[in-house]
Amino acid sequence: MRKYVHVTFLIVLFMGSGSIYAQEIAEFNENPSDRALFCDQLTQQAEDGRKEAMVWAKAQGLPMRVDDGRQLMELMGVQNGVPVYYITHNHNAAISTSADKVRNTAPYNLNGAGVNVGVWDGGAVRTSHQEFGTRATVKDGTSATHYHATHVAGTIGAAGVQSNAKGMVPSASIHSYYWDNDFAEMTSAAASAPGQTGNKIYLSNHSYGRGVGWTKGSFINNRSQFGQYNSESSTMDQIVYNAQYYLPFWSAGNDRTDGSSGSSPVGDGYYKSGYDIISHEAIAKNVMTVGAVNDAVSGSSRNLSAATMATFSSWGPADDGRIKPDIVANGRSLYSPDDTADTGYRSISGTSMSSPNACGSAALLVEYYKELFSGGAMRASTLKGLIIHTADDRGRPGPDYEYGWGLMDTKAASDLLQEYAGGALSRITEETLTVAEPSDSYSFQWNGTEPIRVTLCWTDPAGSSTSGDDNRTANLVNDLDLKIMRAGVTYSPYKLSYSSPSSNATTGDNDVDNVEQVYIAAPVAGFYTITVDFEGSLTGGNQRYSLIITGDSGDADLDNIPDSWETIYFGGATNAVPTADLDNDGSDNYSEYVAGTLPNNAGSVFKMTSYSLSSAAGGPVVLNWSTMPGRVYSVGYTPNLQYTDFTVFPDAIDLPHTQNTYTDASEHSGVLHFYRVDVKLEQ
Repeated sequence: MRKYVHVTFLIVLFMGSGSIYAQEIAEFNENPSDRALFCDQLTQQAEDGRKEAMVWAKAQGLPMRVDDGRQLMELMGVQNGVPVYYITHNHNAAISTSADKVRNTAPYNLNGAGVNVGVWDGGAVRTSHQEFGTRATVKDGTSATHYHATHVAGTIGAAGVQSNAKGMVPSASIHSYYWDNDFAEMTSAAASAPGQTGNKIYLSNHSYGRGVGWTKGSFINNRSQFGQYNSESSTMDQIVYNAQYYLPFWSAGNDRTDGSSGSSPVGDGYYKSGYDIISHEAIAKNVMTVGAVNDAVSGSSRNLSAATMATFSSWGPADDGRIKPDIVANGRSLYSPDDTADTGYRSISGTSMSSPNACGSAALLVEYYKELFSGGAMRASTLKGLIIHTADDRGRPGPDYEYGWGLMDTKAASDLLQEYAGGALSRITEETLTVAEPSDSYSFQWNGTEPIRVTLCWTDPAGSSTSGDDNRTANLVNDLDLKIMRAGVTYSPYKLSYSSPSSNATTGDNDVDNVEQVYIAAPVAGFYTITVDFEGSLTGGNQRYSLIITGDSGDADLDNIPDSWETIYFGGATNAVPTADLDNDGSDNYSEYVAGTLPNNAGSVFKMTSYSLSSAAGGPVVLNWSTMPGRVYSVGYTPNLQYTDFTVFPDAIDLPHTQNTYTDASEHSGVLHFYRVDVKLEQ
C-alpha cells in the first residue's frame, strides 16, 4: 500500500555508501530438504520420548493410557523425572461464531469445499461415520478410532445428517492424525505457499495439551510449566515460522476447575486466582490459542451478552506477559459425532470443543479468500490478524487474559475480505521490513463514521526456550512496533500487565506480543499516518508482517483515491479523474491526494523549496521542501542517471511533517557517484 509523490533533482556528488544485505527467510517451501531433515529430527525425539515413558510407566506399575469416557490421558515422555501426559480438553456453535451467516448463504455461499483441515488427537477419526461420507481420511495408518477425535472432526466438518450436529465446514476434507508424532507430521503437512493441494493443510486443530498441575484428580508437581515458554512452545513457533501459510488452532485447556479449594495443594482454579494456567504448545506465539465461552445464542440468534466465560476455560497470561488465549469460541455442550457407531452422537464441553469451533469457522475464511483471489491464500499472520481484528470484544474493554481479543465473528471477517476484494485495498496489507527498509508508513483519511482500528500481526521466529517458574524473559524475537499519528498526536497499541492480570488494558510500547492493535474510538476528521517499524535488531534480516485496517475511507470507483477525499473536493465519491489537473499546477488529482495538497488551488503543491551542497567531496547536502500535516517523508538517492529505486539515507527515514530540512554531512565515506537525490512522500 505504499504510494509515493517524489520531488527529484539532479546533482552530482561523490559519496560512499555501505551495502546492507537482508537475509531471506528460510521457508520449507524454498528448502524442502530442510523440511525433511526437521521431520526426521522430530520423529526421533518423539520415539525416544515414548521409549523412556514405557520404561518409567513399567517401573511405576502405571498404564500408558487411561480413558474414562470423559477424558483421555496418554503418557508421552518423562522430563526431569516428571511424567508428561497428553490430555484431551474436553448446532449453537456456528451461531456463536456467526459461521451460519456465511455457510451456504448468499453472497458468500461457503461450505469448506476444497479445504483440507488437519485434526491431531488421541486416536483416529471414525471415517465411516455417516456425517463424513468420503471426506475424512486417516493419514498416518492409525486404526483405533476414538470418540474425542471423531467429535472434534465432526465439530469442524460434519455434513449435517443430524441437523443439530452440523459442523462449521460441512464439505471440507478432514485429515486425521494420531498425536504421538504430531510435530513431525505437522512439519510435513504444513502449507508454505499459496495454491498447495494434496496432503498440504493451511490450518489444523489440536484439542489437547500436556497435563500440568491437577490431572484426572491427582496433582503433578509441575506447575512451573504454566505460562512457560518451553521447548514445546519454541518448536511450535519454529514449525509455523518455516511454513508461514499454516495456522494451528490449540485449545487453551480446562484447568480453572481442576482440583478443589479444600485440598492441599489447592486446585488450579485457585492458583494465581485462575490466571497463568495455559501451558506448552498453547503458549506458543504463532498458534491461535482458543478459550471457551457459553453459547452466544438466544433463541436461534446470536447474542453477545450470552457469551459468558465457561467456568473451566484456562486463562493467561504467558509468563512474559503475552496475551493468551488469543480468542474464544463456544465450548459448552457441543453435539457432534461419536465413534461408537456410524450413527452415534454425544455432547461434550471443553476448550476441546471451542478450538474446532474456531478452526472450522476459520476454514470458511480460507475458502472465501481462495474463491475471491483465484486460488490464493492468506499468510498465517493475515488469517490470525483478520480473526483478531474482527472479533467481538468480551470481558474488559480491549484485550484481556480471560477472553483474549474476544469472540470470533466469521461474518465480520468475511465482510472485510469482501471489501478487500472489491477494491478497498487498504483493508489488508502483507509487507516485509528489512534492515535496508526498517520502516513502512501508510497514510489514510478517516471515513467519518467508524472508529479506527489497525491490527499488526507477524509470525515471529522461535525464541529460546525458558525454564523455571514465572520467567519474565520476553520471548519475542523481532520486536515490531505499531503506531498511528495525526497532527502531532500519537496513538499507541494495547498492552496488558502480567503483575495485574485482572486490570483493564492500557496503551503504550508493547514489547512482548506479536499482535499489536491500535483502536481510536472517536477519531477526529483528517489524515492519519500508520507507522510499522522495529526496535533493536532484526533476526534473519527481515520480518514479514500483516496489517489489517478499518475506519479509513473506501474507494467505490477503485481509482486509489478515497471516497471521502473525492466527496470533499468533487462533490461525490466517483467524480474525480485521477489523471486530470483541475488547477493546472502540474500535479494531477491523484498526486494531489497523495501529497495532501488541494486539487483546486494552484498554489498548493508539493515541491522542493531549496537545496544546497558543498563543493567538497562528501557534502554536506541540505534539502528543504514544503510539508503537509499528517504526512511522512523520507530522503534517498540513486547512483544512476536513469530512474531506479532509491536507497534511503539511514537517518532520513519517515521524517514527520514538522521536519522539512534534511542535512547529510559525513555519514558516508569512500567514493560513490550518485546523481539523483529525492524527497519521497510516503502514503
